Amino acid sequence: MNVDISALIYALILGVVQGITEFLPVSSSAHLIIVSWFFQGDTLPLSLNVALHIGTLVAVLIYFKKDWWAIADGVLKAATKKEKSFSSHVLLPGMIIGSIPAGVIGLLWKDEIERFFHNPGFVVYPLAIVGVALWLVDLKVPAKRSLQDLSIRDGFLVGLAQACALIPGTSRSGATILGGRLLGFDRESAARFSFLLGTPAMLGAALLEAKNISQSLSDPVFYIGFVTSIIVGILSIHFLLEFVKRFGLAAFAIYRVILAISLFFLVN
Repeated sequence: MNVDISALIYALILGVVQGITEFLPVSSSAHLIIVSWFFQGDTLPLSLNVALHIGTLVAVLIYFKKDWWAIADGVLKAATKKEKSFSSHVLLPGMIIGSIPAGVIGLLWKDEIERFFHNPGFVVYPLAIVGVALWLVDLKVPAKRSLQDLSIRDGFLVGLAQACALIPGTSRSGATILGGRLLGFDRESAARFSFLLGTPAMLGAALLEAKNISQSLSDPVFYIGFVTSIIVGILSIHFLLEFVKRFGLAAFAIYRVILAISLFFLVN
């Protein structure tokens, strides 16, 4: 079998980009658009698209395995012993309710959103706007709540923020962390719920691509993108949780604005 080295390098680069930017509040879609643009606008190979979606899902499942076990254990005890717990009666319903807005909008208008907004010239604006919003909200809104203070209503409101991230350049984690901070959650809790809430969306994206997985398993590009996005994704999640706890969100806000300004001059 002939191996295209340039395709493997491309897969490695995109695996790193996806693993970092899917979880940091800097917009994975914006970075993938930019990388594709630098590669003369080549479309993402099918096998790589499948690999990146599944890889980031696996990363969040591995990192938050204790949370998923607590949810499963809580649901089992609720079903067999009628015991109520935060995981089964608040966190899980909050995640389910919070996933509805993005799911509905994505199903109805995903193609239109990609057609109109999926280009380097447009992503400049949500990159900058959300960056400034992250900085202002983190600076001004007191962090008085932890994840244990979450309500189902909070889950829905953060889910509305997640729906806004269907617009390229917004960032799913950026929008949901911003939503959590607006509701008064501390940085770490806002980031943790952002990842947990994003799991159904990642699962949905992976399932949409699953029908193509048999076509991808024979392609080395799949394995490069898959493994890279898992490893880099786990490292990115850990980095973000530790970083925001110590330093806040200003660095990500500054990065977004600098990237937006740079991109504006590159594409104009």
